[in-house]
Amino acid sequence: MKTTIQYSVVIIIILLIGCNGKKDGQSSEIKQTYTCPMHPQIVQDKPGTCPICGMDLVPITAGGDKSEVTLSESQIELANITVQRVSVQEIGNSILLNGRLRADETQTEVVSTRVPGRIDKLFIKETGIPINQGQLIYEIYSEQLLTYQNEYLLALAQSQSIDNKRYSSYLEAARKKLWLYGMTEDQIAELSKSKTTNPRIQFVAPAAGIITEIPVAEGQYVAEGAAIYRLEKLSKLWVEAEMYPREASLIKLGDRITIYVNGFENQPIESKVIFLSPEYRQSSQIFVLRASLANNEHLFAPGMQAEIVFEHSKKKALTLPADAVIREELGNHVYKKTGVGKYRPQMITTGLENFNKVEITSGVEEGDSIVVTGAYLLYSEIVLKKGVNPMAGHNHDHEAAQTSDATQVTTVEKPMVVDQAFTKQLKELLTPYFKIEEALVASDAKSASAQTSAFNTALKNVDMGLLKGDAHMKWMDQLKSLETATKLIFSATDVEIQRAAFSQLTNAFYSSIKTFGVNGLEAYYQFCPMAFDNKGAFWISNEKEISNPYFGEKMLRCGETKETLK
Repeated sequence: MKTTIQYSVVIIIILLIGCNGKKDGQSSEIKQTYTCPMHPQIVQDKPGTCPICGMDLVPITAGGDKSEVTLSESQIELANITVQRVSVQEIGNSILLNGRLRADETQTEVVSTRVPGRIDKLFIKETGIPINQGQLIYEIYSEQLLTYQNEYLLALAQSQSIDNKRYSSYLEAARKKLWLYGMTEDQIAELSKSKTTNPRIQFVAPAAGIITEIPVAEGQYVAEGAAIYRLEKLSKLWVEAEMYPREASLIKLGDRITIYVNGFENQPIESKVIFLSPEYRQSSQIFVLRASLANNEHLFAPGMQAEIVFEHSKKKALTLPADAVIREELGNHVYKKTGVGKYRPQMITTGLENFNKVEITSGVEEGDSIVVTGAYLLYSEIVLKKGVNPMAGHNHDHEAAQTSDATQVTTVEKPMVVDQAFTKQLKELLTPYFKIEEALVASDAKSASAQTSAFNTALKNVDMGLLKGDAHMKWMDQLKSLETATKLIFSATDVEIQRAAFSQLTNAFYSSIKTFGVNGLEAYYQFCPMAFDNKGAFWISNEKEISNPYFGEKMLRCGETKETLK
């Protein structure tokens, strides 16, 4: 009996514990909540739209990766997020050459006088004017041509008065002489009709083209064969580039190349090498490469700058488009698609790289889905909205990042020696840069976007052809960072995203200034330790007094001057 009572008590205790456990479990259930990726302060317990920006709210994953971004379908479309699978493709080392467009000399025409005489009239007196075949271009006074006209009229009179084949042949010979000396069939027919000679004969263009040279003037006496006009046909052009001896063994006749004409960088032109100079230019170690490009629509003109890119040492490797890789001081990373609307930063290491593709040596595998457009928007979201460095957790903690920032001003190498014309153009970027900074101090996103357009215009005027060798390659790396940052500032409507991109712009611009040096510069390299969740950010100012572009009026005087740039 006693045993039965004890058994019953144990069962009751177990049931009570079970009931309590169930109750506790019910009370500890995690309720699903939703937030706006653009405005994480908006949190509610049911789906809906953000009251600030109107975007769809997304579920908050409990205990999820803080560096992961979740976007709805409409947000993905709005941010232009596209992905591409990592695949094995052919990639090689790229060599970039500075070139310049030239007229194709095989299409050059020289208009020369066929008789001696005096140039009475030039119907076109300016170079750069297009002319058509058969168009009147000059008038000449020629006693020799006058004599030939008299001979023709005499032969004509004899052939009309005497029915003799001999005189007919004399007439044909006289007519042909006039034609060979430049008179047209219409002019000869008019001479036959009027029977009046004219010592001043107008000549027409034997071919169409652009006038590039006029070596004579009105009133000038010229000899037979003297050049009157030089014409260039611009439907096909040459592009020529200088090469160094170490590059000579890497290219040969017939190799495929890609041409980027300045101002038309989004229109790459495929061509091939048609000429390699057999000798170096006098007193130099430079020889010339030449390729041709079609110009049927006359978009290009001789003298325009261009870049020639060709690949060598090709191999098969895992590759991604160059725009997919986010580059920063702590390393390179991409954004990997981990689920529907979910993207996570992934640290990678890179190998060979050209202007279109990058070899990925570690970090991703074949078949992984990687973001190739919109990656910088994802980067901005993580940094600004979540306060997370995408590279955190890769042996680069917060203190290391701050140490890197603090020592940045002391680890830059001695400036390279370059053409002063280049550094002058680099200095001209400061004016629109300061305008962007002022707009961000005022928290004016629209003005920041407009001023970025002016910065891009000045950036395109920087002549990279003034740089050679390592200096040129260094500038190309910095130019990529400058262009990427300005694209984001220009396209973003959120001032906080613009501020994140401005930090990237500053890093690249400061690096350029320190790499090449800028004469006559007087500016201040300033630092805000509280920007981006206390990670800190730099900017360049033309005034020593602090005006913080990362906080504006909220914390206008937050910061300090780290270096005076001179």
